[in-house]
Amino acid sequence: MQTVQDLIEAGYQGCSVRSIMTDEKFRNKVLEDKTVRGNNNVKQLVMDKLAVGGKVLLTGPTGEAKTLFARVLLNHLTHEINDKKYHIKGSPFLEDAGYIIKVIDHYKKNIYGAIEVLQSLSPFARQTIEETLSEGNGEQVNLDNTDQIVKLGNKVPELLKNVPVEKTIVRTAQIDPRNDPDSLYMLLAGVENLEQLFGDTSSTTFDPKAHKVGTLSQGFLVVNEIQRLHLSLLESLMGFLEDPEGVKYNLSGQPVYVDGAIIFTSNSPLTVFGEESQPIINRIPEVLWPARNVEDRIAIVKDMFEEHLIIQRANIVANPALIRMFELMGEGKNDFVSRLAVEFVAHLASESIPNSLKNLTGRSEDRVARAEFYAGLDEVHNPQRSPYIDLRTLNNAIGEIVIRANEDKTTESNIITLDNVKSTFELYDISPTLVNNALQSLKLSIREHLREGGSAISVEEVTEELDKLTAMTEEQMKELVISYEGIENLPQDAQDEIYGMVKPSYESLLDVAYL
Repeated sequence: MQTVQDLIEAGYQGCSVRSIMTDEKFRNKVLEDKTVRGNNNVKQLVMDKLAVGGKVLLTGPTGEAKTLFARVLLNHLTHEINDKKYHIKGSPFLEDAGYIIKVIDHYKKNIYGAIEVLQSLSPFARQTIEETLSEGNGEQVNLDNTDQIVKLGNKVPELLKNVPVEKTIVRTAQIDPRNDPDSLYMLLAGVENLEQLFGDTSSTTFDPKAHKVGTLSQGFLVVNEIQRLHLSLLESLMGFLEDPEGVKYNLSGQPVYVDGAIIFTSNSPLTVFGEESQPIINRIPEVLWPARNVEDRIAIVKDMFEEHLIIQRANIVANPALIRMFELMGEGKNDFVSRLAVEFVAHLASESIPNSLKNLTGRSEDRVARAEFYAGLDEVHNPQRSPYIDLRTLNNAIGEIVIRANEDKTTESNIITLDNVKSTFELYDISPTLVNNALQSLKLSIREHLREGGSAISVEEVTEELDKLTAMTEEQMKELVISYEGIENLPQDAQDEIYGMVKPSYESLLDVAYL
């Protein structure tokens, strides 16, 4: 059995959400995680808010990976907690053994302050501490009896070194009122009966007796679509929301401070919440989560194509871990997706998003920025406008593209061209204006690729480039395609095969009298 003394000898000083969220290595790990690309400034702001108060509300358009980022961030956090943290044995709230170490270090300097810290812990942690003190003292010790503790004098810090500790293991829970409303009811219904639920033998968060209420006691939680929660459920969450400096749990009238992180998401402006809900929702620090920019979207679309191509070859359920394994093994290395196809899809999606949701210039504390952002959210939910192409729609479309290309292929390789993409997207309700704008962006990209130097573009230069595009020899066309697609290092037969497949797309793009 490990004790506080063992932790002191190992140099343990405690572990908290705040210490993890503000750690530079941890922040970089989250920012570099390719599961959710882009929005790095917003991601850092989310980590700041969680470090300060343990809770945050992400508001942004549907399908932009708010919930996915919440889960990814909390998964990183719980991994760090499980790697580093130790808690007082027997505490279902996993109160950090670092509390005891701080008390030991400062006991002689401030006895009453140290005793108050011990008294502020949950009944479960206090029971473990009282048992340790009683055993070492030879008679029953009551932590609530301050005079009794004071009389023990300098024996207290020495006895506290014998307090048993346990390795902390927590998991992240995701509650979605859209498809799992009973989970949140269960979480909240058992708050006052926590002692019964945990029983005498329970010490871990996910003990069978604890059911899901144990998760809420930890606060490692994602709650999707908070605007769909019933007012009674929001009111039940008040205990967690009202303390500005952390997550607080009410146990039979006594506050228990939980080192947790709760992330709420919403795809609607706060204005959709009723007047009665507003005071509750406003207690959660809000971060506006914008749609990713075109550069990030290009990377996302590439990822989607790679995943679907691997799934197509694997003949098995699309488990993300399996996909990553195949990626690392280079599975599907003979498959090829044209750069034109990727960029067209990314530009098409980007063109469908209101600028106020892409080019966020302020934070949620800025009323003007928030008003513009909310207006953009209302716009994407408007059924009268051209549909907003979110990432879920993109993923579905890309899956169809890969399946169709596989059916039509004449060789072992899957080669996805711009024409493959366009033929599939024609089946979606997409404005011709969006399609033309995306094609124009491709033409501009090719023009930039042909340009030499970085000087400003003059009318003469544009005319010269147009002449280049409309009077290309076969050799020049092949050189352009190989260069733009970045396939110079592939074997010659692979280059020839790809060139033959994507050439018609380039010809149709370049056979235009304007850019």
